[in-house]
Amino acid sequence: MAQVRINLEPAKAKLSQAKINRGRYAMANQAIMDMNPFVPMREGILRMESHISSDGSSIIYSSPYAARMFYMYMRNYTTPGTGPRWDIKAKRMFMSSWIDAFVKGADW
Repeated sequence: MAQVRINLEPAKAKLSQAKINRGRYAMANQAIMDMNPFVPMREGILRMESHISSDGSSIIYSSPYAARMFYMYMRNYTTPGTGPRWDIKAKRMFMSSWIDAFVKGADW
């Protein structure tokens, strides 16, 4: 009877949690750069106070008014092209570059 051995170590190495976290971090970093032009800017504080969680699973805006600016429409935005839900605006334009950043960061 013939025996078949399958070595799954290379596949496990490619799909390791560390590589996925690196890919997420690279993608989140690219997303922050691409979303910045759509973030409302009066003094630039909201744009400067964004960072990525350690595993790359989320982008955090640490200003006390960040949630209000993200979800609520306000009048008189000082910078043209900015407003709430800047993630959706950027996603339409840059999703392919975010995927490329994940693939490159995860070394796939």
